[in-house]
Amino acid sequence: MAEPYVSKMDSTALKLRWISVQCYEIRLPGGKVLVTDPFYWDISHFDGITNLTKNQKMEKQVYAQSGFSADDFTGADYILLNHVHGDHSNLTGELWNRFYGRVLVPADCAMEVAKTYDIPYGAIYPLYPGNTYYFEDFTLKTYPGAHDNRAFRDGIFKRPSDPGALYHGSEGFGIPCPSLLGPLGAMYNLNFLIETKNNYRIDFSAGRDFEEHLEHARKERPNLMLRHRIRSYTPEQYADMIEQMGAQLMLPLHHNNARASGEDLNAYMRNVNDILISRNSTARVFNPEPYRWYQICTSIFAE
Repeated sequence: MAEPYVSKMDSTALKLRWISVQCYEIRLPGGKVLVTDPFYWDISHFDGITNLTKNQKMEKQVYAQSGFSADDFTGADYILLNHVHGDHSNLTGELWNRFYGRVLVPADCAMEVAKTYDIPYGAIYPLYPGNTYYFEDFTLKTYPGAHDNRAFRDGIFKRPSDPGALYHGSEGFGIPCPSLLGPLGAMYNLNFLIETKNNYRIDFSAGRDFEEHLEHARKERPNLMLRHRIRSYTPEQYADMIEQMGAQLMLPLHHNNARASGEDLNAYMRNVNDILISRNSTARVFNPEPYRWYQICTSIFAE
C-alpha cells in the first residue's frame, strides 16, 4: 500500500523570544545565538527603597520586570547594539563574561562600551553605517539611525554646557559610572538588516527615522520587521510601516513604553491587524509574551 499523503509541513526559519525593551534572543540556523540590545532590570532592585527618585519611579513603572535573569539566556554568540543607552546595553558585560561572544556596536561608541563593561578590546567589533558585514552565521547590513526625539518634544533636553550634562542619561540600570553611554547613545544609532544562512531577512529599525530608513531598506523586502513602537504612532501608522517595507510579519521594539500610560498593547496590535485585513494585506503584527520562545516558520497544510 502506498504511503499516505502528508497533510502538513513546517520549515522553521528561526526561533526567538522577547526579553525587554529591544532585547530579543534569536536562535539562528545552525544553533548560534544573536542577542539584540541586551537589557533586563528586575523589580527586586527596588526592594527596601521607600523614597524613590524621579528616575527610579520611571524605571520601576516602565522598565522593571520579574521572572527572568541574565542566567536564563541560552547563548550570546553575537551581541548587537542599536545604541548604547543603559536600557539597551546593561547586560552586555554579564553576557560577554558568560558566552565570550562578539560585541557588535556603533563604532564611535566601541571604546566606551569596552571600558564601561570591562570587555577586552578584541571582542568589540565596531560597526559603521552603510557597510555589509559577512559573519559566519549571518550577513549584517548597517544603516544610519536616529534616537527618538521625545526629549525635544517634552522640552527636557540638556545642552553640553548644562551642569551635569557630561554623563546625563548614563545613570541607572546598574551601569558603572562615570560613563559616557548616555550622550553617545543619543548621538550614535544604527539600524540593521540581518540575513540568515537560510536567506531569512530581518529588518531591525528603531527610533524616529523610519522614513529615511525606508529609503535605504525598502528594496531588501525583509520577511520580518522588528520595529520601534513609538507611543505616538496610531494603529494606522504602524500598519503603514509594515506595508511600506513589504514585510510579512512585524514584532515591536521598545513597546514597554505602553506601561507608562496603561495602554493595552494586545488591543493595539489587534487594531493594527484589523486595519491590515481591511486592506486585504497579508502582513500581520504580533505582540510577543515576555520570555516565551516562538518559532517563525513557512508552513503548508491542507484545508
